[in-house]
Amino acid sequence: MRRAGSTVLGVVVLGTLTAAPVSATAPPPEHRSIVGMARTSPAGDAMDLLGSWSDAQGARRTSAPRAVAEVETEQRFARVCGDAERAASDTGADCLGFGFGPPGALSCDEGQTPRAPRWTRSRVLPSGAWSEWSLQDYGACVGPDAAVPVLTAEDFRRLPLPAPTLHVQPDGDWVLVNVETIVYTDPSPVTLTTDLLGHEVTVEATPREFTYDWGDGHSTTTRDAGRPYPALDVVHRYEQPGRVAITLTTQWTGRYRVAGDAQWRDVTGTAQTSVTGPALDVEERTSRLVSGTCRQQPDAPGCAGSATG
Repeated sequence: MRRAGSTVLGVVVLGTLTAAPVSATAPPPEHRSIVGMARTSPAGDAMDLLGSWSDAQGARRTSAPRAVAEVETEQRFARVCGDAERAASDTGADCLGFGFGPPGALSCDEGQTPRAPRWTRSRVLPSGAWSEWSLQDYGACVGPDAAVPVLTAEDFRRLPLPAPTLHVQPDGDWVLVNVETIVYTDPSPVTLTTDLLGHEVTVEATPREFTYDWGDGHSTTTRDAGRPYPALDVVHRYEQPGRVAITLTTQWTGRYRVAGDAQWRDVTGTAQTSVTGPALDVEERTSRLVSGTCRQQPDAPGCAGSATG
């Protein structure tokens, strides 16, 4: 936007939030940061907003370089403070600043619940001071048709998913050439809790697919988590002696549920974790028939005292 003879300020939030129906109770006074971008002209008389709207209008002007300012925006859901709460509002009270509008709680229809008023504040990164909280609405009645942001694939991938443990048999620092090396892992789902624009969200992540890089130029992809010996569900035979390390890459699918809503919703997209086991020596060994044990004949072939190993 541009206006001759004055400075016009604006903020645009980059990215798209998809909405899905949900029944939710009034959320806690939590928040989530959103980052937007704006560019000012060298003369300081105008500001272009970067976003999908301006992109749709045609190519941007490239005749003059422009400085880039990053703006961070926070959002919270909280009550409007009363006079008696003014002193407490900065020390943990579940309300923010003051506003002008209809006082008291919302009167909602049957099947709906009131949602707390929405507030926003912003600052210019990296070190700008936060603005005062600004009241955006006085709340709303939410029900089956209410819309909240969807947990996106990007949100899902940012969660601290724990990589499943890689188990290798035989359990040691060596394996044998031309003998099955067994691997297996734990396919159990994990549950995490996160915040999505002021709503508490429970996420259930489930391992769906496992890829084993055997360290010798071969790999195996399977949906079988495997089992320990004597099962031979997921195995590999090394063809040559050497030193290898096995890497397990797990692909996760997810579903989530917003607090106050009984419905689970699938995450559109997957996440990945990887873990690499310790280095293993791939060895070639031969067997011999002996007349006794190494304790009885410590110098026999294959025993510790043997000159031939």
